[in-house]
Amino acid sequence: MGTFLAAVVIGAQALSIWFIYWIWKTKRKTRARAAAGAGAGLADIKNGEVRALATFTGLRGLPWVALANNSLNPVFRIESGQLAYRVIRAQQRPFTDIREVDVREAYGTFNLIFAFRDTPLTFAVNVGTAARGAQALALLPSSVPLTERARSALQAVPASDNAQKPPL
Repeated sequence: MGTFLAAVVIGAQALSIWFIYWIWKTKRKTRARAAAGAGAGLADIKNGEVRALATFTGLRGLPWVALANNSLNPVFRIESGQLAYRVIRAQQRPFTDIREVDVREAYGTFNLIFAFRDTPLTFAVNVGTAARGAQALALLPSSVPLTERARSALQAVPASDNAQKPPL
């Protein structure tokens, strides 16, 4: 009876370990597909609406630390004269409120980080690819200050995409 019970316990543990591995494998494939996106063409940006994988609220000076995030229903839109986004609630900020725009890149992510003049909080958006990030940066007016990293990311956008920049 004791060996039978031990065999059942070992079998249950093996089954639970396999189940955890299966979940991990499935989520990893989903994230890789989402990070790759459906390409990085202009179809990803329609009427200023940039396809965002996640949005974050953070602190200036701590770029990889988030106080809040939204990966279920993120919104990032570059409108005429303002930035519209949603982390916890929908917000709009005029371009004049932007202190600087920075870029951070890691495996499967390309984040645009917006620091504002009147608050230590930042807004970050994961757009997934460098090409999509460059296209989003190209939509910003020239009055918005970019960091050196953001300027070099903007250089990656082809001249034909830069010429399609809507008037703001």
